[in-house]
Amino acid sequence: MGKRRGVRIVDLHLGPLPIDLVNATLELDLEPGPVLLSRGAQKHALSSHPVEYPICLPHVAAVVAEPLYIGDDLRNPGRIELIGRVPAIGAFLLVAVTIERDVAGRYNVCSFYPISDKKIQPRRERGFLRVAVRRR
Repeated sequence: MGKRRGVRIVDLHLGPLPIDLVNATLELDLEPGPVLLSRGAQKHALSSHPVEYPICLPHVAAVVAEPLYIGDDLRNPGRIELIGRVPAIGAFLLVAVTIERDVAGRYNVCSFYPISDKKIQPRRERGFLRVAVRRR
């Protein structure tokens, strides 16, 4: 019998960062660029949140594309938080993304995990997390 192998983790290209939303919400001036969820970031998320990882992974791209909340992750400079409600997991999903593009011009997901409304509300009250501003 051959060796049994686990699921192969590959880089995932999640589409463009919604810079209009991010820039309007956080008053930034980010340039357009795609978002990458690298193998390394997936391994980090898997080791940090092993139970939640397979449940959350299918929803990361949707949260990046249309976040409900956008925040400045002050504890981790150079990163922002994109948060969306994901009914399929019964919670909100936080996706941490770099605001500096890599040499290939991509923004990178650092981590992702479920977050409760109980944790979101204090961040909103302190002004660290804002409702995404959709310009018309």
